[in-house]
Amino acid sequence: MTKNNLITVVTDHQFAADTIAKAIGANEKHDGYYLGNGYAVTWTGGHVIEATFKPEESFVLSTDMDCRLVFAHNFEFTMRDFDELVGYKKSEHDKRQLETIKALWKKSDTIINAMIPDIEGDLAFLSLYYFFAIPKNVRRAWLPIMTKGAIVNAIIKGKIDTERYEKWLSDSIYNHLVKLTKSTKEKVGAFIVDEMSDDIAEKVENQYGIDMSHDSDACVVDNRLVIFTQHKSLYNLTGLLVDAATELDFTHEKTVQTAMMLYVKKLISYPFTQQNTIPYDVWKLMLTNKQVLAYNTKWGKKVKRYQKLSRRHNFRSGESIFNGHGIVTTGLHPTDLTRDEEKLYNMIVKRVLDAFTSVKSKRKKTNRKAKTA
Repeated sequence: MTKNNLITVVTDHQFAADTIAKAIGANEKHDGYYLGNGYAVTWTGGHVIEATFKPEESFVLSTDMDCRLVFAHNFEFTMRDFDELVGYKKSEHDKRQLETIKALWKKSDTIINAMIPDIEGDLAFLSLYYFFAIPKNVRRAWLPIMTKGAIVNAIIKGKIDTERYEKWLSDSIYNHLVKLTKSTKEKVGAFIVDEMSDDIAEKVENQYGIDMSHDSDACVVDNRLVIFTQHKSLYNLTGLLVDAATELDFTHEKTVQTAMMLYVKKLISYPFTQQNTIPYDVWKLMLTNKQVLAYNTKWGKKVKRYQKLSRRHNFRSGESIFNGHGIVTTGLHPTDLTRDEEKLYNMIVKRVLDAFTSVKSKRKKTNRKAKTA
């Protein structure tokens, strides 16, 4: 490893590193990393650095401090000891991998944070950064989808909404600290609307693009309108775990492992999210992706049932893309899947098709008949 404007990409697991390395041309495989095209791609092997909160010291939470420095001041960083938990000497392997990452880190001009796209990924990277204590220029590569185009845009082109990302990261770190100190409790009130009048339903349909029906309800939470319908939503992690357990007889651990493999094989978006809505740009991608789903051996025929995609699951009420979005397919045709991967993928495909099927409003039909009469 020689310094030549090296850029080191750090991700969580070797599977993800392998996918990233292939996409950016880092094709030389070495012990603990890939190298090529000016990039080194390496992985931590999980969250190997423990960030221990220091409540006995003076708590620092200042809005004029960089959120990363607030995190650094309030935590101590050490390598986790998994040996007793996993039943074998994992720590020896972790130490060797950390030495590899540190060597690459020292020889690099820029470090790219390609950890999992959620707050846990960012906290894991910050823990690694302050554990090494070697200042470097850092860029975030946000990869909710692991297709080649997405990887190139995130890592080589560096495309990210920096302003929104920094605000999200700052809010997330402060919320993390507040939660640890238990210094505040969030109070949420809700006003339930038992019945939706035709006038309210029409406004909801026009403003939010939601197909309302007679069996729909709504509530207002913190001045935000929340809609409950009988229509299927996109999967989030909770829904995926529940349905995989009931429909496929998968344990939660098996579902998580299988979903992660589908993600690194570029077939689904990042699955470990709590949101089940999507931003508009992801909705637009589904216009193309649905054509690939038509070739799905189990559910492909469902694609012919609709020409338009329902917008009822678009982002509303100020959700952030950095808090994740509903699980969608990526538009790539699956190959070389294990039987378990195929089962879970087909279950996700069915939910995607159900979620995007446009359902005509029963109320509008009723109103049209009344006007005619």
